[in-house]
Amino acid sequence: MTVQLSALLLPLLIITLLCNFAMANLIFHNIEFDSDCMKAMCMADSGCEQQGCAEDVFGRLGCGFFRMNIWQYKQCYEPGREIGELSETAWIRCSEDYECASKCIVQVASRFRLKCYGKSDCETIARIHDGGANGCRTGETLPYWFNVKSFCPDC
Repeated sequence: MTVQLSALLLPLLIITLLCNFAMANLIFHNIEFDSDCMKAMCMADSGCEQQGCAEDVFGRLGCGFFRMNIWQYKQCYEPGREIGELSETAWIRCSEDYECASKCIVQVASRFRLKCYGKSDCETIARIHDGGANGCRTGETLPYWFNVKSFCPDC
């Protein structure tokens, strides 16, 4: 009787865990994609020109239009990465593709947006992009935000 009950509970447990995982991922609603904001960020990061990779003021290596770093790429679930491909290779390819990089940045900001209560979507995206999950909670990201805002005063 105990073995039969265990055999019935295991599939139920697996289904419950899968449902909980699916529901947990639904809480991260996407921020509205603001092309003016993303263009301003692109201008602030690279002049919106493909310039390869470079270190930022904090010593982080960033690549492409938005100077996206490897951790940002991993936090947006590595879009475009092929089976067996190194994360670093896929990250550089994504960072050099405006659409891939901008979607990745917005997705990461969407995950952590609740930490930016009261901020505009653009400020949320910019400050999380610059400072990570707690970007809105530190003054260190304000210079980057002011730079973005200089390219898009209405953002």
